[in-house]
Amino acid sequence: MSYRFLLGVGVALAAALSCADARAQAWYFGGEGGWTDLEDQSGSVAGVKFTEKWDNGFNVGARGGYEWGPWRFEGEYRYQQSGLSGSGFGGIPGTTGDRDAHALMANAIYDFTFGWPITPHLGAGIGAVNLREGVSLAPPIKVPGGPTVGGSLIHDNQWEFGYQAIAGIRYNINPALAFDLDYRYLGTTDPTFKAVNGASVKSGYSTHNILASLSLRFGPPPPPPVQPPPVTQAPPPVGQRTYLVFFDWDKDTITPDGMQIVQQAAAAYRAGGPVRIMVTGYTDRSGSPGYNQRLSERRANNVANALARFGVARTDMAVSGRGENDNRVPTAPGVREPQNRRVEIVLP
Repeated sequence: MSYRFLLGVGVALAAALSCADARAQAWYFGGEGGWTDLEDQSGSVAGVKFTEKWDNGFNVGARGGYEWGPWRFEGEYRYQQSGLSGSGFGGIPGTTGDRDAHALMANAIYDFTFGWPITPHLGAGIGAVNLREGVSLAPPIKVPGGPTVGGSLIHDNQWEFGYQAIAGIRYNINPALAFDLDYRYLGTTDPTFKAVNGASVKSGYSTHNILASLSLRFGPPPPPPVQPPPVTQAPPPVGQRTYLVFFDWDKDTITPDGMQIVQQAAAAYRAGGPVRIMVTGYTDRSGSPGYNQRLSERRANNVANALARFGVARTDMAVSGRGENDNRVPTAPGVREPQNRRVEIVLP
């Protein structure tokens, strides 16, 4: 049974990582840890039903995978432990013990891009979970009409199919480092443990987990920093006027030179009367596509807000972000090209 579950999680992980093809701009690795709540479980021994009550526990683990646009495909290892609550094993006084889980999971997570500094995400995972249960009784008790029972009652482990639901938020500290705060529900198929006397003890496993994690992104090494070029206005297409606002690397703040360009565009709008104008943000190709998409949207929104302060009606603006697409200067992934860090303001 254990070999089949290990083979299944390996296949699931390989399938998930294979989805992150050459378009992936970054892979990542991180550590995680937090709080675990193991639900009380209904069990049975020889047809006699009982309840196992558990205290809150802890979890710790690691994860690694690929970012592909708004998608993350990752493999995760997590260890979590919960202890018996008082006489939590069927109400028998003097029982102590714990339940451990070693989870090997393949997860798919989707980051929702709204242009906010903090982005929500949802996901799911499947894999294999090794469950270990240890229960002891001290001092020994006399079973009416039977033997004296004490010491170790259960000491066994089983591999089970695992599944989890994921919901959380992510804050990108910088292009290379991300902080996540997640809720992850982890459950398994029902395990059957062997007691020391040979009896079969049926139980279950379903947990609620709060995890905090830090993930480090890896990608092509960036070239040495270069000075941004002078802010110039690109030659406009026939019938259009285009204004370019350039940004510093990994910034969405408008520079003083950039603010002058915004003022020029606003003055042209006021002089020509209300028209529909395009405000589109872009980034270079350093950092992950998902991070760059959100950065481009913040840049576009900041420029649109500045235009509004100079008299441009927000209803006359179409604001969007294009991330690292449509580079002015084509580059390889990871290159910090100043000409690509821009917002284009296009007036018809």
